[in-house]
Amino acid sequence: MTTALDPIGAHVAELDRVLRGPANVKRSMITEVREGLADAVAAHQDRGLDPRHAAAAAVREFGTVGEVAPLMQEELTARQGRRTALLLVVLFPATLVAWDAVWMTGSGWSAPPSATVAALARAVDSLTLVIATAALIPLLASFRTARLPRWVTGLTGVIGALGVVGCGGLSVVMNVLAPHHDGQSLAASPATALVIAFSATAGALVTRSAIRSLRFARGCRRSDEGADPQIR
Repeated sequence: MTTALDPIGAHVAELDRVLRGPANVKRSMITEVREGLADAVAAHQDRGLDPRHAAAAAVREFGTVGEVAPLMQEELTARQGRRTALLLVVLFPATLVAWDAVWMTGSGWSAPPSATVAALARAVDSLTLVIATAALIPLLASFRTARLPRWVTGLTGVIGALGVVGCGGLSVVMNVLAPHHDGQSLAASPATALVIAFSATAGALVTRSAIRSLRFARGCRRSDEGADPQIR
């Protein structure tokens, strides 16, 4: 349908096109906009306007996409920051506990690890705790204020990226120094395969969410500076 024939549908569709953020939050916002516009149309019709003019009046009162999209995108960006922080606070310690369980049960090694590998493992543990603690700050802040500043969302993306690169890089070095470790772990305890799969899944989820946080925060800044509100 064209804008002239269905201004409400066209307006909502354009908002849906330009906004980027967590799918469930965005869907809820779009539904709220659609219902609000429908109520406005009904009110205008009660005052004597025909359906087409009532819809056009409701859209005018609501504001153009260029006016309302940046505000809505700011909210979506804040929600993305909260999601990234939550993933970091939950998944990083969970991964640490899972791997520590493998080490503490002795199922990961047929012989004690070298001092270098043990030191790297402690470094991974320490970095994991630092990342989780750093993410806890913006997560708690997100529950104290209705809308996080976009730079906080960007910060969660940076924290997530540092966590994945740092912990992942140290883990790669550990595997290079102990190339038979994975085989020994899997042979000694098939549960190690579950820990490996969980770690990989957690890393993928955090990476995706961190990238989205960085992208949305940058997109909000461009929008405020007068660029197209659509976040590419």
